[in-house]
Amino acid sequence: MSSDPSPAQARVPYRRAFAGMARRVLKAGALRMVGFVLARPGLDGFLRRQIYRFPGIAGRVRAALARSRRATWQTLPVVLTDEADLTDSAREVLHDLRRALDHPGKP
Repeated sequence: MSSDPSPAQARVPYRRAFAGMARRVLKAGALRMVGFVLARPGLDGFLRRQIYRFPGIAGRVRAALARSRRATWQTLPVVLTDEADLTDSAREVLHDLRRALDHPGKP
């Protein structure tokens, strides 16, 4: 008897790699489709009405949306390190807010 793995056993790692790659490709495609739909409010409303006609699918959609919204809130905001990164109007608002903080009690 040889210690070489059978051809079926040798293919198992490739199956896992293929499954992982397929999952990543499907996820990327699903994210692009969601982005496409969300960018078009009419299509978004139409698809929501159609999906919620099917209670089994509607529950899964609600759960997926809840997970995606939680993930969105868990991301950290971009921190501006320099006021030069701000637009002129944003810089003006920032100065107004700082002035308001320096003089509390005044409207």
